[in-house]
Amino acid sequence: MAGYGSNEPSPIDWALMPLRKYAAFKGRSPRAEYWWFYLGTVIVGVILGFLGGITGIGRSLADAANLGLFVPWIAVTVRRLHDTDRSGWWMLGLIGGAVALIAFMAMLGASLTASRAGFFTMGIVAILAIGGAMITFFVFMVLPGTEGSNRYGADPYGPGDLEEVFA
Repeated sequence: MAGYGSNEPSPIDWALMPLRKYAAFKGRSPRAEYWWFYLGTVIVGVILGFLGGITGIGRSLADAANLGLFVPWIAVTVRRLHDTDRSGWWMLGLIGGAVALIAFMAMLGASLTASRAGFFTMGIVAILAIGGAMITFFVFMVLPGTEGSNRYGADPYGPGDLEEVFA
């Protein structure tokens, strides 16, 4: 990796690291790797969406890129959870819970067409539950990793290194 300071990877190196570890679900990823990759995928999506709009093909390019980046995104997220000493199953639980809640709301909506007040109340509960899951997930992603080794591997920075997310 190219030097960015003393011996630290550059933001581009951090953003490309999950692509080098395309489907590696073991180990740990520091905040810098996760957030630079996330920012890189947003930038790529915006550029490809813009190009798709200019060329008239719509979001096809951005959707293809998102599909290709889906596995690395899951892998880096699981490794990021590992860095905070949490299981990758947290991601499935939070996302799966939100999907199950949406499916439940759809079924409830089909059966409660006469009771708009009940459907509205359940909608508010669903929004609060999904919002709570999103906030929980965000907090997990911004928390610092555990110092030293944990049950998922060695500290990705090694002893004595400090992490700076947007250095």
